[in-house]
Amino acid sequence: LYINIFINPIDVLINFTEQFQKGYAGFKRFLGVIETEPDIVDSPGAKDLPAVRGDIEYRDVSFEYEKGKKILDRLSIHIAAGSNVALVGPSGGGKTTICSLLPRFYDVTGGAVRLDGHDVRGVTLASLRNAIGIVQQDVYLFAGSIRENIAYGKPDATDEEVVRAAKEANIHDYILSLADGYDTYVGERGVR
Repeated sequence: LYINIFINPIDVLINFTEQFQKGYAGFKRFLGVIETEPDIVDSPGAKDLPAVRGDIEYRDVSFEYEKGKKILDRLSIHIAAGSNVALVGPSGGGKTTICSLLPRFYDVTGGAVRLDGHDVRGVTLASLRNAIGIVQQDVYLFAGSIRENIAYGKPDATDEEVVRAAKEANIHDYILSLADGYDTYVGERGVR
């Protein structure tokens, strides 16, 4: 009995020390990520992007992740505002790279990417990325309500904007069929 009474607090102390060390190591890694300076920054004199129509042009675009290994070589595409385009090809063919150049996740190594006639390198990153909606290949839901998940990219979205987005994604009727509608709680990655 005395041994159990003595060992129990020691176990608690050992568990706390172990959790503290894991938490501290994780926090240091988190700080490393947060303090990382991005490679892509606003160009000197960058201006806010005016209202966007959506006319996209890739003009003689070249790109390489590593010096001497071209992924894109003098690619020219014009996508008129309002049109639908599918990029189809084998894995590693450059589809994701083409899409990543528009919001400047990477900068072109040659040529120019233009949005409504504006070179994307000449506009502020914030205004450029606020004008672009991105749907990831791997869908992710966060713990919270359906409304919060839809408004994730625009936290100050009105209820009307949330409903319009749901209608455009063709999930409005399904959401209304749920017991709590837009206030239905979904667990992380949609487990609920």
